[in-house]
Amino acid sequence: MQYKEALRKSIIKKIIGVAIAVPSIISTVISILRMMYFRMDDGSMMGGIISKPLKQFVYFVYENTGYLEWFWENSPIPNFMHLKDEQNLYFLLIYFSFFVGVAFYASGSKLSLRLKKINEQIEEQIIKDSIEGQQSRSREEIENNTEIPQSSIFSQFHQLYLAPIITAIIATLILKLIGF
Repeated sequence: MQYKEALRKSIIKKIIGVAIAVPSIISTVISILRMMYFRMDDGSMMGGIISKPLKQFVYFVYENTGYLEWFWENSPIPNFMHLKDEQNLYFLLIYFSFFVGVAFYASGSKLSLRLKKINEQIEEQIIKDSIEGQQSRSREEIENNTEIPQSSIFSQFHQLYLAPIITAIIATLILKLIGF
């Protein structure tokens, strides 16, 4: 892959990453808030006492995020009492898509950093050739002759495979502590 192609790919990966991650995290947070609002009160007195401040908090967030109305209407409400519920599948797909978006963004950032280092080396080479009095190659020639290795989002092990599991475990522990 040539320098200019790598630069274009790094920008595209970052844009794709943000386009996937931002809506996914918004939907995931709203899904969890909706779950806390609708599934917290089990009808018992203790459930009512615990759920009242949480419901007030969720209502406050809902009232102050009117611009996210589409997410409030369409985000799935996970039901951890019935694991085979269709809403759980949608929630998990949206949850994992956040990590795919983060992996895309991280891959683009990694490639961008590599290109920054290569750019500095190209400038150093041009200066070195100029000092030595050699017929220096143009910047474009050097860029065209520079091969940059491919990078894949699947090499982002931490973002794609480890982070979703650790985050899910922590979220489960927090939900257990608050009474789910």
